[in-house]
Amino acid sequence: MAEYEDVGEGKQRSLLIPVKNSDQAVEVFADEIPDDVNDIIDILRAEVAPLDVWLQFAVEYYNQGQIGQFQEILAVASEPGIEEIYKDNASRMCRIKFFNALASHAVNAMWSEEDDKKKEAISQRAVGYFQRADRLDHQHPMTLVGKALMFMAKNEDDRAERFLKSVLISNKTNLPAILGKALLLYRRKKYSEAKKLYLEAIKLHPKSPQASRMRMCFAYCCYHLGAVEKARSVMKYAASLDDTNVDAVIANAIWHLASLSREERSVSIRDEGSRFMMMIHHAHAIDNNNPTVLNHLANHYFAQWIPLPCTVGVVRGSAVVATSKDISSEVSPGQIICIGDKYVAYISRKSGAVTSSCIILDGPYRDESSTSASISRKNYDKMFTLAGNAFHSTKIPEIRSESCYLMGRGCHAQGKYKDAYSYYFNAGRLWPNFVLPWFGLAQMYYERKEYSKAATYLEKANKAYPENVEILSLLGHVNGKLGKKDEAVVLLRRVVELEPGNIDALIGTAELLHASDERKDQIIAISSYIAAEKVMKHASERVPMEVYVNLGVLQHRVGKVSESIRCFKQALKQIEASGDAEAPIDVDEEEFELPKPTEENVTILYNMGLVYEESGEREQSKKIYESILEVYPKYIDCILRQGCMLRDSGDEAGAIKKFERALEIDPTCAEACLLQGNIHMNKREWSLAQKKFERVMGMPNLKNDPYAFLSMGNIFMSNLGEKNRYTKNMSLSEIYYKKTIQAHPSNIYAANGLGIMIAEKGNFELAKQIFSQVREASPDMPDAWINLAHIFVAEERYAEAIQLYSVCLSKCYNGQDLEVMLYLAKAYYESKNYPKCISTLSRAIHLRPNDMRLWYNIGLAQEDYAVTTLGQESAQPGGRQAGTPQRTMADVQRAIMDLKRAQRIFRFLLQHAEAASQTKKSGSSSLPFDKEKVSEHEKFIGDTLTKASYHLEFERQREEKRRLENEAQRKMLLEYEERLAREKAADRKREEDMKKHREDVLSKQEERLKQLSEGWRVREREEEEKKVVKKRGAGGKKRKKGEDDDESAFIDNGSAEEDEDGDVSMSIEDMKNRNAKMKNLVDKRKKRARIESSDEEKEEGNDATGLFGSDSSDDEEEAAPASPKPAAASPPVTTEVSETREAEKNELFGSSSDEE
Repeated sequence: MAEYEDVGEGKQRSLLIPVKNSDQAVEVFADEIPDDVNDIIDILRAEVAPLDVWLQFAVEYYNQGQIGQFQEILAVASEPGIEEIYKDNASRMCRIKFFNALASHAVNAMWSEEDDKKKEAISQRAVGYFQRADRLDHQHPMTLVGKALMFMAKNEDDRAERFLKSVLISNKTNLPAILGKALLLYRRKKYSEAKKLYLEAIKLHPKSPQASRMRMCFAYCCYHLGAVEKARSVMKYAASLDDTNVDAVIANAIWHLASLSREERSVSIRDEGSRFMMMIHHAHAIDNNNPTVLNHLANHYFAQWIPLPCTVGVVRGSAVVATSKDISSEVSPGQIICIGDKYVAYISRKSGAVTSSCIILDGPYRDESSTSASISRKNYDKMFTLAGNAFHSTKIPEIRSESCYLMGRGCHAQGKYKDAYSYYFNAGRLWPNFVLPWFGLAQMYYERKEYSKAATYLEKANKAYPENVEILSLLGHVNGKLGKKDEAVVLLRRVVELEPGNIDALIGTAELLHASDERKDQIIAISSYIAAEKVMKHASERVPMEVYVNLGVLQHRVGKVSESIRCFKQALKQIEASGDAEAPIDVDEEEFELPKPTEENVTILYNMGLVYEESGEREQSKKIYESILEVYPKYIDCILRQGCMLRDSGDEAGAIKKFERALEIDPTCAEACLLQGNIHMNKREWSLAQKKFERVMGMPNLKNDPYAFLSMGNIFMSNLGEKNRYTKNMSLSEIYYKKTIQAHPSNIYAANGLGIMIAEKGNFELAKQIFSQVREASPDMPDAWINLAHIFVAEERYAEAIQLYSVCLSKCYNGQDLEVMLYLAKAYYESKNYPKCISTLSRAIHLRPNDMRLWYNIGLAQEDYAVTTLGQESAQPGGRQAGTPQRTMADVQRAIMDLKRAQRIFRFLLQHAEAASQTKKSGSSSLPFDKEKVSEHEKFIGDTLTKASYHLEFERQREEKRRLENEAQRKMLLEYEERLAREKAADRKREEDMKKHREDVLSKQEERLKQLSEGWRVREREEEEKKVVKKRGAGGKKRKKGEDDDESAFIDNGSAEEDEDGDVSMSIEDMKNRNAKMKNLVDKRKKRARIESSDEEKEEGNDATGLFGSDSSDDEEEAAPASPKPAAASPPVTTEVSETREAEKNELFGSSSDEE
């Protein structure tokens, strides 16, 4: 039987056809197989070649991609009459292989077919082949495995599992069945069980031709189970087993790419000679139709720049790029190019943008000027070809999605946004979990300004990759466009945390917070601009002029005038230094020569003028405005600022002329008209102001201008007092306020005006609600505070009104607004708090001493205050209000002084009225007060002053009476205090005497106790001596009479009294027996002593000797000769008490021997 001929290395592979009835064979080399399969079929038929030779030629044709020849050979070899020629069992088995091969080819077609109808037709063809194989052997394992694969292609995994299980029961080592079962488990995501089967297959068939692929499947299972390093090692080993295994080669290339850093990865993808690209090219050489390889090549050519054979010259700020050679055939309008190493730009799409000598960009060149920079372009055509081939060479949705994404990215880079959107959308549809198309779609929606849809896709991408700076950055910008400023700032600051040098995030953060009115946001924006500036300087990049301009505006808003000026000067320096290196200006330089205004710097100069103007350097700002107007005489903003400076300096006529000049230049300049109208309103020239605002409403696109509507409403409201026009003016004012709110519902000034109208109609509750809401919406708006206080005054709630006026005055006007001070004084006046009213009016007079209203009001307040004070005594005591202090002489004196001041003020006002009446013909305005009322007040004060002497005398007499009463009370109090002091001194002396007496008694008692103790000790010694004598007597020794007498005399020496009566004195033993009784007696005496001590404190003059009782009579007799002075007499006591104390004393100390 013929086989493949075994050949050595370097020889061609061949197939052998045995010659019939001979030992020879016909050799056919694999690369020489004829395209016409009939030649091979004729030879096989003529030689009646074994069926396995037919199968070998069919497989060879299949491996070479000639599917038709493969099918033709197997069809001929499986004709119905072939079994008559080949009747042996081997031939039968080969026929089964024929049918299984044809069925397997159909099953392979089923795997790549998406149309269900076509797939079913192919399935029926495969079923036919399987049925013919079953007729020969219905239990052939390969037939069963083929059926299982067919059902797996139809996603009927349960039926496939039954066939595989049947094969493995009969033969557990069947490799196709093991691999089929493992694939089935892998499809079910049972990676652990699939891994075990792949491992079993590798152990059973370690040198199988499919060993490399089996290990790749094993590695895929390890990867899904989280054993990444193990999967990497197995894939590397699989590639070493078979370097023609494309999957293994690609996997190792991707592993290598993943091991690099982000920057190295980008370079490796672009670099043709990198290890990664060498591995990709090797895989492409093995299989040039592999979709994964084609996608990686497409990605490579997308990132690669192709240098063009020329150099270019370009000037900063110009869009024209001069080329050294003709490259018009290499580039086209709208194409992306790279000038130098970093600057990427698009060629303009206009006709004539590409010529033989130059290229025109779609915008000015913003990098440093260059004369010999390189230029390169992208090769997107090759990228599209590769990605398209990858898309059409596979049916795997994930790979096709990647191909669509690559083509969408190419269209995106070329500015073909419509095509890019389609590709991105299809990529997301094919692979719903592919994140990159989400990001691409978000960019397309951002370009279309559909920010909500863009945010949806970006949020999905952010969940998948929460720390991707590109996603976070774009999501931050999208949220900024949607008005979600806080969320946008958080995202952009997160980008800065992840990538501190991200200039786009820093500038984006600053731009979002630039317009904020909160100082905290402005400080953050300044910090972001400064950080971006430092990053660009550190990277040797040129800082854009716009950064310095925006930074200067922010510095001015936070009050850093010098820093603002420095930034504007730096921006001017950037404009002047075209093409030069960064040259920062010295901000401390005293003199700075302003450059000549140009189109690039005129806005910066104007901003500098505004900063100088607001900082008080009017001359410098005036100089800047004039220099701008010399070059640009129609620069209306400068003219308006000049008019405002004249207005602020008091030259209203000059200001109106400046505004007229602005209107001559631009008759539709609404701002000039509005400024003129405001000047007329301040001058109370209502008619002229109304004309100006009506002119604004007649301008194009300003028919519903809210400022004009609001101003018209204010005009009519200010003229409610006009004769016979109250109702009409009220109605017109309300109409204009409502129109303003309809055009701008959040206009707080119009809402405030409506509140005034409602309050004017008497609906105070609704008006208060409106003013409260306006105050909450704009706490810094004083009108709402003032109007709310007016309502409280009308409701006689003066305390609340005073609080609102005071807060508004200090918070909004720094305590220096004349009108609010008048309102506050009025509230004090109505609440009868005249001192505060006078104080407030005095402060107002210091601000504007020529205002006659203030003088009239303060005179009236002083008059009422004085009259109120003088009239307090006329009220009955019971009729005086609770808490009202009684009038004093000082109050009357102060009231008289107030009356005199008020009299002088009213006289001054009368003189002023006389002078005004004389000059009335010259056009002076009317007086703010009524002359007749002033005269009446002056006369009334004069009369009151004549009667004030009675009040003064009355208060003087009452003050004198009060003084005398106080003096008498003071003397009585002094006498009482002296008496108390004497009594206390006497008490202290008495206490000291008693204390001294007690101390003397106690010292005597202590001395007596010492004497008794000494007597006891003497008696103890005597007792001891008597015992000794008795012992001697008991010994039989007789003493001499003289000795006995002497001894007895010695012994009786201390107790003569007892011996005289023949009694024996008490022994020590007897005294010891009496200790308990003595203790009880002592305790009784102490208790009685405490009782008697308390009695002595109540009774004066009692003798302290009663504490222990009097001394014994013998002691008193002995002490009498030594003390010639008589003892102090003891207080009389009853006989019973004396006898009791004497008995206790005798019982305690014993009776005196002298008395006995």
